[in-house]
Amino acid sequence: MSTTGKDPQWRDAERFAERHARTVLARTDVRVTGPGSATELDLVGIDFAGRVEHRRSPVGRSDLEDLRAAAGSFVAVFYSRSGFTKTALLWAEEHHIALFGYTDTGYASPANPCAAELVHRAQTESEHHVRTATELVSRRANAARQEAERREREALALELRAEDEARRAAERRRVRRDRSERVLGRTVALLLQIQIEPGALAATVDRLEHSTIVAAVTDSADRLSMGDRPHAVALLRSMFDDAAAVLEVLTPPTARDTANYRTSRAAVERGLDALDAADGAGSVGHVAPEHVATQLKAAELSWRSLVSELGKALPAPLLGDVPVPRRARHLTWSGGI
Repeated sequence: MSTTGKDPQWRDAERFAERHARTVLARTDVRVTGPGSATELDLVGIDFAGRVEHRRSPVGRSDLEDLRAAAGSFVAVFYSRSGFTKTALLWAEEHHIALFGYTDTGYASPANPCAAELVHRAQTESEHHVRTATELVSRRANAARQEAERREREALALELRAEDEARRAAERRRVRRDRSERVLGRTVALLLQIQIEPGALAATVDRLEHSTIVAAVTDSADRLSMGDRPHAVALLRSMFDDAAAVLEVLTPPTARDTANYRTSRAAVERGLDALDAADGAGSVGHVAPEHVATQLKAAELSWRSLVSELGKALPAPLLGDVPVPRRARHLTWSGGI
């Protein structure tokens, strides 16, 4: 029957065969050729050629030969509503044509081993594709989850680092504020002392220069008990505060940008940092004696540099009135002969 002479039920059968080829045979590219097609095929795909017969008599060998000739090397499939003749069945098996019978209620079944094999191969391939797709989706889901977890960990680590840095910055500000307050208090006290006793500044510098307390504490650092350690560190910190106060008094505001002042301030900060480390600032748990000794030695080096700069900055003492030597009497002119 020509394509223009097919009744509506025949068209429904072609659409049913198309759905069957796509869903059961896993040929998702199969489509109905439609009216006006130049080919004798009712169904075509990339590697698929099919015919659909909706007549009441079984399909014979001649129809299969026409399908085989039109299909060429493609997979040939024939759908018949009324079955196939015995000759057609034998010839189809010999020439690898898959035969399917279908009903008006929408059911199709293989009519020869070639068709059954085609269904089985489609199911196997579909299962393989499903497993492959499932594994791919699973891998992508795992990768996405791992990536999300990695980003979450990085965000958490970044947040923790930011919080830690904020705490460290706040601690640094607190330490600087405490040091500034201590130095300010000692500076005011030193200025008042100078008002009462003008030689107090030079006496303080001399006391700091010739003090052996820093060296003595450093030499006994590894023998300090845990109870004596805070007192020793506090004593050295007090001496650094006195030296910092002397530095502020000796240095006028216009000389705060000089190299000597910056060197001295850096020595003060290094020494105080070393003392804080020896006292366990920023450490968790017990501070090893070796660590304490190392930090106290670093503080002693800063102390030596600091007192050396203080000695250089101390102004030279002003000389008083120098008496004029008296002339001998015999050299004195009396105004007469």
